[in-house]
Amino acid sequence: MSQQSKSLSRKSPQSVVEVGVDSYSRGLVSYLDFLGLPSQGVLVEPEERLVVISNLPAIVTKLTPECKYESMYISKFIAACGAGLFDAAINFLWNETVVNLRQKVINFDMAYFLDSVITDSKKRELFRNEEDFVKLEDWELIKGCKDTGIITDIGYKHLDYIRDMRNYASAAHPNHNNLDGLQLSSWLQTCIKEVLAKQPEGPVIEVKRLLHNLRTNTLEVTDVAPITAQIQLLPIGLVDSTIRAVFGMFTDPGLAANIKNNLRLVASAFWGSCSKQAKYDMGLKYAVFSANADLDRKKFAHEFLSFVDGLAYLSTDQKALDMDQLLDSLESAHFGYNNFHNEPPYAKLLGKYVPETGEIPESVEVKYVRTIVGCRIGNQWGISIAAKPVYDKLITGFTDKQFLEFVYLLWDDDIRNKFIYGSCSQRYKDMAENFIAKTANVHLKDVLRTITTASKELLYNLSKDYRFGDTVRSIVIRG
Repeated sequence: MSQQSKSLSRKSPQSVVEVGVDSYSRGLVSYLDFLGLPSQGVLVEPEERLVVISNLPAIVTKLTPECKYESMYISKFIAACGAGLFDAAINFLWNETVVNLRQKVINFDMAYFLDSVITDSKKRELFRNEEDFVKLEDWELIKGCKDTGIITDIGYKHLDYIRDMRNYASAAHPNHNNLDGLQLSSWLQTCIKEVLAKQPEGPVIEVKRLLHNLRTNTLEVTDVAPITAQIQLLPIGLVDSTIRAVFGMFTDPGLAANIKNNLRLVASAFWGSCSKQAKYDMGLKYAVFSANADLDRKKFAHEFLSFVDGLAYLSTDQKALDMDQLLDSLESAHFGYNNFHNEPPYAKLLGKYVPETGEIPESVEVKYVRTIVGCRIGNQWGISIAAKPVYDKLITGFTDKQFLEFVYLLWDDDIRNKFIYGSCSQRYKDMAENFIAKTANVHLKDVLRTITTASKELLYNLSKDYRFGDTVRSIVIRG
């Protein structure tokens, strides 16, 4: 054994890696030069790689032995970091996160997740087993995990940012962006803390237990009161996702009679605690069943809505159905990759459904305002230039009702997350400024002025101000 080998054998594994990093870099650069290929800027500087390597022991200790054993992509992440390929490393880290989230969904309740997240009935039919999860886009997966409580709101915000960076700065797409060791270390820690080393807890466990009991036990009327009390304690987001799953189960023609009876017992409790948008979503599902001549599901959907006194939320207007599907497509394009190119066709087609008066079906009003405003705000990279004229024209048709829904977007997580970026928050404030002159409602004017004068940080937290919230909720729109 050489003297160098004996010296290395006495060092810790981490020390051996640290010594080898610089040696590997010099050797590879020389080989690339020998081949006549680019050698500068290919690998991250050894100093940055050592930042990641030195932080790894403390970060990885948060993983259980079982999780470590299964985390193949974390090993590839570390190998890529050591080699100086940070753009590949973030891709491996994201792959590990996505694989783990998919497994969490499968272990938790796959049917509940899919019925909660996928509102398009035709798309829902494409997901029959675990292998079909690859058809679900990453943004849908993490948003669905947030909506169903599998990850926290904070975890979702962090993961959505990492997903965005993975799209723009990883080896998944051609780029020459520079990443540093501290960024990668921080993202690894986030993914481990919020996903890999964390299991669903709190209210979401209660939802899992309830769904299990609904499927396996036979409930009596005397069981309803404590279940109702428990439902009323759930966050409204979890109530929405759960009632969508309950509705999906109830409309399944193959559902056993005893389970359907269980659902009848708890349906009203969920309906009384869910949001208006969730109620409209179920009304629109009925319209989808009707349009597709899915007579069995249509019958059960009608029975469910009749039972919970929700027939007022049905939409028989085909325009409402078409607009709803278009809004889903536009939102998917907006949050997907290459959104600036993909948004305009959907935006232009949507514009054809809106008359000069700006009147839209009430059943899609909330989603309409949220989607149009969200797309017009854009993201940290800007907005779709080709779609901007369409968004501006549609927004000019907003009335006081839509202005108020615009204000309520301060409570919408997807919109609020955009306020992290100054350009997005400024576009939202510019819209509010424009609306002030178009409304005669004094209280609405005051609320809009508050928005226009808020800083980026205040705008993000405005929904947490109970006095502001009380003022918004007290606004009455006539006509």
